[in-house]
Amino acid sequence: MFWIVCAAIGIVAGTLGGLLGVGGGIVMVPAFTRLLDLPIKHAVGTSMGVIFFTAISASWRHWQLGNLQPRVVVLVAALSMAGAWVGASLTTRVNERTLRIFFALFLIVTAADMLHKAWKIEPPGGAPSVAPREPR
Repeated sequence: MFWIVCAAIGIVAGTLGGLLGVGGGIVMVPAFTRLLDLPIKHAVGTSMGVIFFTAISASWRHWQLGNLQPRVVVLVAALSMAGAWVGASLTTRVNERTLRIFFALFLIVTAADMLHKAWKIEPPGGAPSVAPREPR
């Protein structure tokens, strides 16, 4: 059963990761804690290990499709890597309960913000047709 659950988590997380840019934290951490009964610190660490491979695959495909902005990747990745190192190190100072609460609040706030933007009422005449701005 363990292998089936892991395979299902992988398929769902990989598909959502490639489609929506999510998967690690939003899909795998809750799945690992609920379905595999992992402590949240282990779920976070394990999801980061999986994300490494998922991100390579999805990034390559998005690059092929022309959906990847290399300059943005380089600039953001350097600081993201430093932040990830700090965040991983902080897990030794945060207890399980606090980390679970923080994670849940993050998901709630993120979901509420996305729903608010998705349901925002458009001005009369429809949404303005503005092309996405090219990164500098």
